[in-house]
Amino acid sequence: MSLGSYRKELTVWHVVFFALGSILGPAIAFAPVYVVALAGPGGIVAWFVALLMIIPLGLVYAELGTTWPRAGGVAYYPSRSNGPLTASVNGWGTFVGYTLTAPLVIYTVIEYLAYYWPTLYTNGTLTFLGIGVSELFVVLFFLLNTARVSRMGDAFNAMTIATVVSLLALTLVLLVYLKPSNFNDPSYGGFLPAGAVGLFSALSLTIFGFGGFRQPIDYSEEVKNPGKDIPRAIVISLVLSAVIFALESVAFVGALSWKAIGISPGQWGELFSLPYPYVSEVVGVGAPLLVILVLFVAIVGSLKNGVIYTGSSARVAYTMAANDEILPEFLTKLNRKGIPLNAVILMLVVTALMIALSQSLSSVISVAVDALLISYAPSCVSLAVFRRSFPSRPRPYKLPAYKVLSPFAFAVASLLVYWTGWSAVRLIIPLNLAGLLLLVFYSRRKALTLSDVKAGIWFPLFLAVTALLSFLGSQMFGGVGVIPFPFDSVLYVAVSLVFYWWGYRSGVKYTSFQSTIGSEEAEGGEPTRGIEART
Repeated sequence: MSLGSYRKELTVWHVVFFALGSILGPAIAFAPVYVVALAGPGGIVAWFVALLMIIPLGLVYAELGTTWPRAGGVAYYPSRSNGPLTASVNGWGTFVGYTLTAPLVIYTVIEYLAYYWPTLYTNGTLTFLGIGVSELFVVLFFLLNTARVSRMGDAFNAMTIATVVSLLALTLVLLVYLKPSNFNDPSYGGFLPAGAVGLFSALSLTIFGFGGFRQPIDYSEEVKNPGKDIPRAIVISLVLSAVIFALESVAFVGALSWKAIGISPGQWGELFSLPYPYVSEVVGVGAPLLVILVLFVAIVGSLKNGVIYTGSSARVAYTMAANDEILPEFLTKLNRKGIPLNAVILMLVVTALMIALSQSLSSVISVAVDALLISYAPSCVSLAVFRRSFPSRPRPYKLPAYKVLSPFAFAVASLLVYWTGWSAVRLIIPLNLAGLLLLVFYSRRKALTLSDVKAGIWFPLFLAVTALLSFLGSQMFGGVGVIPFPFDSVLYVAVSLVFYWWGYRSGVKYTSFQSTIGSEEAEGGEPTRGIEART
């Protein structure tokens, strides 16, 4: 059993800034440029296409997070709807994605600091000095996450406001140098130089940029009024961040001077080679004094996400131990401040080891992106299962037309994983499936039953089929080309919907009402695992 309890100290502004600030993290330093590197000027459109795709997904989490506010909720809901098999794979994947975000944040910071102190980061990897400075940031994340959650939230809010104000100032200055011809110059390949291939690739990257919208869900148990504040925060943060990201991309393309940044005109893909693209941009337009502003935006914007994701990782670990029962019980201890201290210490150790072992941004970014994307889909199934199993449960926010939008959100989350390509899928699928090993911890407390297997086997099989179709799919996504584009994507969507239906049907069979249905639901009954409800 856990000691202590979470404290409801987070206000609406904490929640809004948790979402907005988490989205505007390390992605602001690279993502607006990388979508252009993938798709040319047409990558700007990807931000708004991705917004339309991800809003239903955000609203799925809004309903779940307000109906059952749980710390580390992204691990909690699939466990309750489909049992320990789904819980182990989904929870582990979520934990990996969140945990990799802290090193990703630190690499971004060190890479930008290396503009003035190149001894920190050379040839794409951290030096010994860079590792030492990185570990200091890990300790900083730890210390902030051991403070009361309201104080951590206040610090995060301040950093978010500073980031947004500075980012908008930088963008407005770059717009002064805008050259309209940059957006559709035939000599540069036109508006979409990479065609549909580039646009689809850019979409997955833009979704990663939006990924922080889910952070309020992980802190929902600590929100004073989750029913009103969480849906509002998710929608506001997604819309505002889409506008900000798009403006960043417009400003970068508009002010782009190929010669000044040392890249051949029209070679959009070479933008990936820029170690600090916005520094190169402001120097290229003849405004070197703006370098300090660029570094401030990149560093502060990234560091605040290291704080929030470290806390989210700890809360997911807590949930996997306390509710899913697939991690050791010592992680369930909460101190007097309502902080899962042992889980935060675990994050300190894991992040420090990752920094020391991986040493580069490129070594973690693709795995982090796919780990986060895969973890979105199962909760869409959970929402539909809970609607069927708990129809009378009070829902402060209800997803409209859930029978359409929930499978749509599941297909979107799944398709975005597929679009990251075989090179990323072949790494993350085996890593996610390794989560099945966590069932060793589960079996020490409870026996794994046939009912557990029937309810949860759909998800690991779905991941295995995803890997197979990714390998056989179009060469534009790194496959061998047995199934050409766009038929590979169409087929994958159809297959994902079959697995959604399978997950939903097995989840409905697995869950049930509490023994006294009406009264317990009205009083806040839990979505109990099916085998327990029937015992």
